[in-house]
Amino acid sequence: MLFKAAGPTFQAILRERHHARVVRETRNGDSESSLLVAPVDWGNSRCIHFIMAATGILLSFERQMVEFADRDLRSVSVPSDSEPRPMNKLLDVVRRSGVGAPSGIVIRNQRQATTQFSIGRNKTVFVDPYCGAILGVSSTRAHEFFFAVERLHRSLGAPLGSKSVGHWLAAISNLLFGALIVLGLVLWLPRKWSWNAVRASVAFRAGLRGRAREWNWHNVLGIWCALPLLVITLSGVVMSFEWANALLFQLSGSALPAGARGGERHPQFRQSRSGIEPNYEHLFMVAKQLNPDWRTITLGIAADPNTAVSAMIDAGAGGQPQKRTQYLLNRDTGAVVKATTFKSGSLGQRLRAFVRFGHTGEYYGLLGQVVAAIASFGVCVLVYTGLSLSIRRLAAKLKRKGGNLLSGKVIETSECAENT
Repeated sequence: MLFKAAGPTFQAILRERHHARVVRETRNGDSESSLLVAPVDWGNSRCIHFIMAATGILLSFERQMVEFADRDLRSVSVPSDSEPRPMNKLLDVVRRSGVGAPSGIVIRNQRQATTQFSIGRNKTVFVDPYCGAILGVSSTRAHEFFFAVERLHRSLGAPLGSKSVGHWLAAISNLLFGALIVLGLVLWLPRKWSWNAVRASVAFRAGLRGRAREWNWHNVLGIWCALPLLVITLSGVVMSFEWANALLFQLSGSALPAGARGGERHPQFRQSRSGIEPNYEHLFMVAKQLNPDWRTITLGIAADPNTAVSAMIDAGAGGQPQKRTQYLLNRDTGAVVKATTFKSGSLGQRLRAFVRFGHTGEYYGLLGQVVAAIASFGVCVLVYTGLSLSIRRLAAKLKRKGGNLLSGKVIETSECAENT
């Protein structure tokens, strides 16, 4: 009841202030320079929004694009009379090749899938599991391209993690854009709730041109993209500002993990026995039995001979933390030392995981990625329509101002003629 009573009043105040500002700007007392500066400043801020939205479209499908770049290395022909080689032998092949020290083994639940060995953060070696041949290394160009896109998205091209001017400009612009979404929703709501009024705000109208068409696009895209954009913007605020991240944990009643921004660290469980390298083939067979619906299993390569081996079982599409389970397995027997599910984390940790993957839509799978990309594209169109409307408004003001000056000169000339 309070919202219904205060909502129209707040909406009327905003519209009245907006109308007063427009009337004030059209008076003769405004200088021509002030008319020019406002749209230019508006365009500068919206340019940042356009860059972040355009790069956001690409980042929504980064995983699929990287996989497409490596498509020739991700699958092999399955021999009819051959079985996959033991993983320890494949690991030895990778180590002897000199491409780097593997840190993990990734196995996909497909017979034709190659075995992947992670080296560092962005390097993957693809090995034929049947003949043991190294097929190649993941595309360097694809990773470099998306690294540059991420820099543009997060810090406008400045180095990541530097807290540079670009980082703060992007972060503050994102925060202000969130405020614009909330205020825009109030202004976009029709004054009278009728079907014709609602249809004008939520449906594209054919046959419109010029300012009317751009105004229609601006309203319709703003309404339909508001909710996903609000999720994208708020999650971006949490990832950009440490105070917002801490506030997320505080509001959820969870303790902020030490040394991590919402992440989770698993302690290394030491075992009394310090034997030879674990039998990763056996550990893989154990991990498969833990979740028959697995799509990807990632085995961590133990650097310490006395620690348990981590096994990440993913039953989702790759960016869905709610479908992942982290196990620590005894390196010798494969017995489960510890199991960590998504639900076992605190509410703050679950929300923080949603923030990371909800920002790109991956949390909801391919459908979520499509929605996030469409919303980001909507921002690009909103920037265009908003800037176009501002330019049209500026042109009308200048034309009106020129007409007033011209009429003033005519009157002054006629008065002088009468005096003479």
